[in-house]
Amino acid sequence: MAGEAREKCAVGGVLLNEAAVDTAAAHLYEVLFALQHRGDEASGMVSREPGEPLAAHRELGMVKDVYSDESIARLSGRLAVGHNKYTTSTSIKGVKELRHPQPIIDESLGLALAHNGNIPDTTKMDGFLERHNLLHGHRNDSEKMGFTIAQFMRGGQDLPAAVESAYPLLDGAFSCVGTHDDMLVAFRDPHGIRPLALGNFDDNWVVSSETCGLDILNAKYVREVQPGELVVITADGQMESKQLAAGRDKLDIFELVYFARHDSTLYGKTVNEIRRQFGVELALAHGAMHDDGENVVVVPVPDTAVPEAEGYAQSLGLTMTQAIIKNRYIGRTFMQPTDQARKTQLRRKHNIIAEPIKGKDVVLIDDSIVRLNTIPNLVQRMKQIGARSVSVLIGSPPVRFPDYYGIDTPHQSELAAANLTVEEMRRAISEDGCRYLGFLPLESMVRATGMPADMFNLSCFTGEYPIDIGKRQAEITSPVSMEYVE
Repeated sequence: MAGEAREKCAVGGVLLNEAAVDTAAAHLYEVLFALQHRGDEASGMVSREPGEPLAAHRELGMVKDVYSDESIARLSGRLAVGHNKYTTSTSIKGVKELRHPQPIIDESLGLALAHNGNIPDTTKMDGFLERHNLLHGHRNDSEKMGFTIAQFMRGGQDLPAAVESAYPLLDGAFSCVGTHDDMLVAFRDPHGIRPLALGNFDDNWVVSSETCGLDILNAKYVREVQPGELVVITADGQMESKQLAAGRDKLDIFELVYFARHDSTLYGKTVNEIRRQFGVELALAHGAMHDDGENVVVVPVPDTAVPEAEGYAQSLGLTMTQAIIKNRYIGRTFMQPTDQARKTQLRRKHNIIAEPIKGKDVVLIDDSIVRLNTIPNLVQRMKQIGARSVSVLIGSPPVRFPDYYGIDTPHQSELAAANLTVEEMRRAISEDGCRYLGFLPLESMVRATGMPADMFNLSCFTGEYPIDIGKRQAEITSPVSMEYVE
């Protein structure tokens, strides 16, 4: 819905031992920096000195710009939680504003909570908050979660007990970190839609949305917070665990397709290697595309599609070249809040090196097609530069359904594959310039992971939602086709 806040993506937490000389915020800065790809429009940290009020710093911008030496110094203490987010609200005048900042703070309680995911149906929380006269003003699902937990704490419960009491009211996807009373907590929804990793370095604890946030601290990966689990790390560094609900792994496979960083590990495998296998499966599904392999050049759209292009090219003995140069100072256009913002970013984001593709039959490989903004621009420019032909392969099935679990695809009307057949999409890219458009079949994508299909949330491809989306189900319509899925 227009104007709706959708600000979820990366969370982190650090608890240092009593012998540590650095502040937790200094380490958490590195974690959030490593998680920048999950959200680049705003960042926030909350820290705590024992017995002191919470200290907070939350601003618009990328991590490197939000924090200074001075702001990190003000975030003193052995304990800190943080959040990166990827969408912000825009005022009537078109100026971005930091609304619904995270971590969520209740200063009177000394509570801070950061949430990655989405609660698509807040009916249960709304009823609870209304009974306590707390359902007023515009609060998003993350804030409602924070208010719900805080209300249980006001009834005399500590943070772990309050999370347990609130848990049955949380119908959706959530990977959360929080702090109160010198303890660090982490918990996930029963399906484990979004990842959340635990690590340890020099007897210090770190929680991160991805393992790349552990690696940057040279932390040892301990394990994932399990679906349905609450982990509590006390001030003395002791870890306790409680299963709040029966867990069942349903990691969102879009983490592997697009969201997670190449060097992160999910389900015990590096994301890079899984993406490379996507490319191998593309080769099996679509072949070499041209009889004259000597004239073919495989070009990935950086960065996510690079290992897919490597797997495809190596499988078929083709040449791969990174002829598209990405501006590293541009955020992920997929996550921009408006279509105009996405198109403006696209013009700035990619440049093409002409020499490797002039006169060549280009096989352009990307990870996914969502709104059909990136590929038409690139195909047109490649043809203008002098490519003999351009074929497009996509390392995932067509995205036909909204993601209600924390990735910014809320409007099915904006999803190209929900409203066009594959052939119609090819013509929309460029009827003359795009020679072929092919996707990775769903079965092939799952096979590339080495895991069974029931270990994943596949809803953006199949429309089958493992967590009830409540009244949002009425927004779903039947796509014009289900090619590559049926």
